[in-house]
Amino acid sequence: MSQENRTGRPRGRPPEGGASRLSRTEAGLRGPFLCFFTFAVLWLVVASLLALIAAVKLHRPDFLGACALTTYGRVAAAAQDTFVYGWGFNALFAVNFWLMAQLGRFEFRNGWLATLGGLAWNLALTYGVVQVFRGELGGFALLDLPREVGPVLILAFLFAGLWSVVTYARRPSGHNFASQWYVIGATFAFPIVFLLGQLMVQWFPSVGTVPALAHAWFVQNLMLLWFGASTLASAYYFIPKILGRPLRHYYLAPVGFWTFFLFAGWTAPAALLGGPIPIWLQSVGVVASVMSIVPVIIVGINFYSTLSVDGGWSRAWNSTTLRFVTVGVVCFSLFGGLSTVFSARDFSAVLAFTSFAQGQQQLLTYGALTMTLFGASYFVLPRLTGSLWPSAKLVHLHFWAASLGLLVAVVASLAGGWQVGHLLADPAVSTAQAGDATAVWTLAGSIAAMLFLVAHVAFALNAFGMILASTSPTSEGRPD
Repeated sequence: MSQENRTGRPRGRPPEGGASRLSRTEAGLRGPFLCFFTFAVLWLVVASLLALIAAVKLHRPDFLGACALTTYGRVAAAAQDTFVYGWGFNALFAVNFWLMAQLGRFEFRNGWLATLGGLAWNLALTYGVVQVFRGELGGFALLDLPREVGPVLILAFLFAGLWSVVTYARRPSGHNFASQWYVIGATFAFPIVFLLGQLMVQWFPSVGTVPALAHAWFVQNLMLLWFGASTLASAYYFIPKILGRPLRHYYLAPVGFWTFFLFAGWTAPAALLGGPIPIWLQSVGVVASVMSIVPVIIVGINFYSTLSVDGGWSRAWNSTTLRFVTVGVVCFSLFGGLSTVFSARDFSAVLAFTSFAQGQQQLLTYGALTMTLFGASYFVLPRLTGSLWPSAKLVHLHFWAASLGLLVAVVASLAGGWQVGHLLADPAVSTAQAGDATAVWTLAGSIAAMLFLVAHVAFALNAFGMILASTSPTSEGRPD
């Protein structure tokens, strides 16, 4: 069993039958998809520029120091918020819509509701980012937007994100695929996680360590149950689609799905090892982190065994879409392995309060999620616009700059965190000496941020060039 065994067109060519023809399920998706995708790319470029400024200020504190709006705390918070809520959510709204409509053969109607939700989401985010630059931000990452933004984002999600549930419930076929499971699970998980995080951290904060525990739970569930699950949904679709063959050992996929959602939500206390929370709760987090290797192994069996037969790796390298998706799958496996190994108490005692956790998060948010979304964009956008990518050179520049930036960023965060953690654990080394050791790693972080900006500008130029050159294809009743 597979999820679409038809051979895909790997290099972003228009679908079969010519560039001017859309399937019935794609015709209704075109407007909402392009709306979300446009916002996503704009936020990606903004987030990249802000991340570069923040990275430079780590080793050049006087950079843009004359302006209060560009202090490190404000710029770093705005960069993270625009990347996660701007790029990540908008891109996932678009790609998840398309996946669910394709797999369920659902003809998307009343798309203006989804577009309305997208407009509300991005207006609320814009207001929140402006307030962050004005200094109105809290002390919890990804919950630092003004609290009045939260209810608007929840309502916008109901208009935008829940269309994935509608497409699943009203699908004419009775088939269920792994991509659908993960999208539905992610769509139900996010509003619950976000609402509880808002209530426990911003609206009705408790005393003591409860807000810190609630924040750790929120971040971990946001990263795994929304971003991680959506990444796997795209990978489960595009790998068999483009290779034109069923996934091997697909019977293991349900086990991977249920174990992923069973254990991922309990891993948050592992991030607070050694903190003032009950020991039994810390142990629950460690056990859940170790058990999370089960779905990671199953996902690896499904994907790597499929890519390892009949020249799959070679075909993946020659496919623009699958090249990005394969990088995403590898990064997801690395993230899962590191999360399992370094959740142990001995490692946590050394690596806490270093950049090591940031490197792990980059493997998930950029390596797995963003690279997979790039691959999905290279496949879907030509189908909905009826145009080819304007520049093949920009496509190659995008891939190599993004991949090299990811490598430099992850190595700098992991290696820098490992070195600094061991220096801080040595009583003979002063804090100042340990801080001096981070200089080369912070410089590497600035280089990685520059590479990301180059990659994202190249991607934006190509994407907007395609959208502006769109032939506005119309549906001719072509079935999927």
